Amino acid sequence: MNDNNSSPAKKRKANDGRVTTDGAHDVHTGNTNDGGGFLSSWFGYFSGQRDGASSSGPSPTENNTSQLDRMEVIMMRMEEKLATVESRCETLEAHCSSLENMLATTSHSTKEHIDEKYNSLYLRLEQKCSSLENKLETKVDTVHEKVERSLKFHEYNEMLIKNQSWEYSAAVYSEYELLDNGYTNDEAEYIAETSEELRDITTKMRRGEIPYEMTYGNGGKGIYIGMHDSGPPLGYALNNKLLPHWKEFAAALKHFVPAINVLPDNCESFVEFYFVQLNHEAMVLIKEALIGIPFQKFLFTNNDNGDGVPVGMSVDAIIDIVESNKLLRKLEIGRNRIGIDHIERLCSAVYTHPALVELEVFNCFEPGIGDTMLTSLLTSDDLKLEKLVMFSNNITSAVSTVLADFLASSPRLKELDLEEDNLNDSDVALIANALRSNTTLKYLRVDSNNITKVGKESLRLVLYDESSLNAVADSNHTCTLDRRKIIDDYNPHDKWHINRGWKIYSILSSRNETMSNVQHFSDIDVKILPIMLEAMQTYATNVDDSKVKPLSIVYEVMRKWDKALTCTGAVNIIET
Repeated sequence: MNDNNSSPAKKRKANDGRVTTDGAHDVHTGNTNDGGGFLSSWFGYFSGQRDGASSSGPSPTENNTSQLDRMEVIMMRMEEKLATVESRCETLEAHCSSLENMLATTSHSTKEHIDEKYNSLYLRLEQKCSSLENKLETKVDTVHEKVERSLKFHEYNEMLIKNQSWEYSAAVYSEYELLDNGYTNDEAEYIAETSEELRDITTKMRRGEIPYEMTYGNGGKGIYIGMHDSGPPLGYALNNKLLPHWKEFAAALKHFVPAINVLPDNCESFVEFYFVQLNHEAMVLIKEALIGIPFQKFLFTNNDNGDGVPVGMSVDAIIDIVESNKLLRKLEIGRNRIGIDHIERLCSAVYTHPALVELEVFNCFEPGIGDTMLTSLLTSDDLKLEKLVMFSNNITSAVSTVLADFLASSPRLKELDLEEDNLNDSDVALIANALRSNTTLKYLRVDSNNITKVGKESLRLVLYDESSLNAVADSNHTCTLDRRKIIDDYNPHDKWHINRGWKIYSILSSRNETMSNVQHFSDIDVKILPIMLEAMQTYATNVDDSKVKPLSIVYEVMRKWDKALTCTGAVNIIET
């Protein structure tokens, strides 16, 4: 079939941008690109109608314009639609962003709430656990204490059971029997009394009883053996007569630990040998028996009878005992000649001991050696003593500078006794100056030295300098001097601020009698007047027996205040 006879209706687009009709008229849209699209095909179709159109219809230009206008309208509507869609999209995006923020905020708030609840719960649980732990520890400690206490009483009962069959084996002779055997009166009396005392003490120890209870000082329970404190030392043979009794005592002492362990915690256990004469063998027996026994206090006072020959426990034996007892808190050595060769070891035992806080050494040093001992103690950084007694030890001016420097540093020492030594007014002046900065020493004893009124006045001024309010406020308010009251006690109270208040108020009340308080106020700012008035009332309440009522002093100050308002120094008194 010939293609030229084909129907125009069957003619189709042969190429993009061109439509053919009968008569093969071609209309070009101006777009020759492949795939020109809907608009180019549309324009080509309407343009191709101009030849076949009726001569009475609209012109091709008008037709095209009309079509373009309609297309423009359509496009504008589409743009409006797109704008609307874009606006809605932006709204949706904003809403989504808002929701995201709300979700984040809610999540954060929820997390904080959960964290807070968790932390609160964790804290409560932790506190509860801590409380339970403390209760458990308390219970465990209580159980341990009860178990330990039960074990101690069990050991104590076992000791009693073992001692049920014990009998004192050493013979005890009466004074008359000894006289009949050729002993002198003094010898017979000494042997009879000592053997009887050792028998009684040993018997009590074997029964689990504490032989002696101290009724003075801080009290305590322990062993006290006191013999003659006068007369010449007895000979070796005489002391050897007592050796069987010392053996019985030493054997009982070795087994006495359970009785010490069942003493109350607040009860101080002690051993005191007072003027006990011992030969070497007896001393070794007692030393070995005391090694490791947990007494809290040892007192060894020998009888050298002034001839320098001690007849009691030796210094080396005492140091051995001290070094073996880690619970020892107090050591007293009297009338026992301590030589220069003992000082280093004795001081080392004091420094290194974990519990020793009180040392009393009296009448033990030849001239010069006491100074060496005290200097060695005070210059050590390891000194932990709270009480040091060194009376009647020939302490001299050679140690005064070291002593003053030591006290000025406010060490742990609370009590210092230097009675019956060889200190003078110059030494006391150095000590007094050191006390101005010392706030720890509670008791200082220097009586029975070479101190005149000059030395006593330097001590008084450091405790109570009434020259001005500032001077009295800067005085020492903690230390009490001397048991024999070489000066008045200006610090009777344990609390330093009460002592200071008493002193300040004492000056104020004394001056009030002559209405002269305001004359001593210079450079006082009126702003501190309320502080002063309050201080007067405070000081008055700390005074047990005030001469003048505080209202009288207030009246005096207020009445004469306008005549002398000057003293910045008073501010220090009131504020401190």
